[in-house]
Amino acid sequence: MRQNVSFKLFFTLVITVSYLLASTKVATWAYESFVGGDKFAEGTMIGPIDVSNRSADEAYKQVNEKVNEWKQSATMTLVLEGKEATLQTNAFTFHIEESMKQAVSGKHTPLLVSVDNEALQQAITSIGALSDWMDVEKVKAQLEHEAASLTSARLSLSQYVREDMQQQTILSQAVIPLYEELRVMSQTTIVVEPKQMFSVLDFFKKQGISLSKEAMTLFASALYEAIVPTNFEVIERHTNMTLLNGVKAGFEAAVEQNKKDFMFFNPNDQSYTIEVRAEDGQMKVALVGIPFIYQYAVKADPIEYYDPKTIVQYSALLKPNEKRIKEEGKKGMLIRLHKEAYDRNGSFIEKVLVSEDFYPPVHRVELRGLQSGGDNGIPNDTPSTQSPQQDDVWGNENEQIKGNEDDAS
Repeated sequence: MRQNVSFKLFFTLVITVSYLLASTKVATWAYESFVGGDKFAEGTMIGPIDVSNRSADEAYKQVNEKVNEWKQSATMTLVLEGKEATLQTNAFTFHIEESMKQAVSGKHTPLLVSVDNEALQQAITSIGALSDWMDVEKVKAQLEHEAASLTSARLSLSQYVREDMQQQTILSQAVIPLYEELRVMSQTTIVVEPKQMFSVLDFFKKQGISLSKEAMTLFASALYEAIVPTNFEVIERHTNMTLLNGVKAGFEAAVEQNKKDFMFFNPNDQSYTIEVRAEDGQMKVALVGIPFIYQYAVKADPIEYYDPKTIVQYSALLKPNEKRIKEEGKKGMLIRLHKEAYDRNGSFIEKVLVSEDFYPPVHRVELRGLQSGGDNGIPNDTPSTQSPQQDDVWGNENEQIKGNEDDAS
């Protein structure tokens, strides 16, 4: 009998305590719901924004505030072979309400955003890119992804060239005489990696090749001629006082160990290959890779020539009225190269000065015998100012332009 009473008493106490605890929990939940409304759980993210422990209204305000801050400070830039276009942030529409509806408490939900198609097309065409040359949808998707992360973006459009436009081809090439020392490079392939710099001296050092400065200059000049009609950036280039035979005027790149180097930079997102081949007594240097979005043409102004002076020296070893040429003169030259860029439709984009190479004239030195009882002063020799015939910028590779001889006795 007593056991039954004890059991009933214990059972009653358990029910009472459980009721009181449940009532307390319900009251707390009701109060929080009444006062603060439902709140997102810890770890709730909408895009990059943490909305943990915030009500729906508070979360909306926070997301909207962050979006406005991004629109005020972010920059969205499209880059194409050295040219840039800025896509204004007001071209991006953020769908905050839709993002809030998809939000799951305690989870990460993307911030929905879309970019205006017309604004994107205008930005692309403003730097000479063509929509049929690249995958615009991929560009759009990447821009929207960056905007949804509330970050700035700098996109290289060359990454989005359509796959069917990425066939490897010979883009440019140069031909030089096969200098005997260069036979060691008769079958050479050089890969220029994206965003990397290439140095002629470093290349020869790594290959364990030792060449004369003439051989290195001849090779570097051909390499320079091959990369000029591209968007590659020349970092270091030198010229000599006189143009080396076999080097085309305007394309010299003098190289000398520990003194002069030829260096250039590949600014693209793709690697390019330089193929060196010896054929029929010539060396061909070709640049191979996917086509550039722009087409480049290298043009030269008419060469400006400078007449040499005649320097007369008198020698007692010569007979009176005897005359000998100690040094043949050579005309000086000024060569200006320009590079023009065109889009794939052939429309002109821009023209830039590439280089101005000046080779001073080599003065003509004439030896004369002493005049017996005459005036041995230096005669008043006046070099000819007649303009020589303008040669093509390529010229004759073995041409030696002589100065004007003084026929006075």
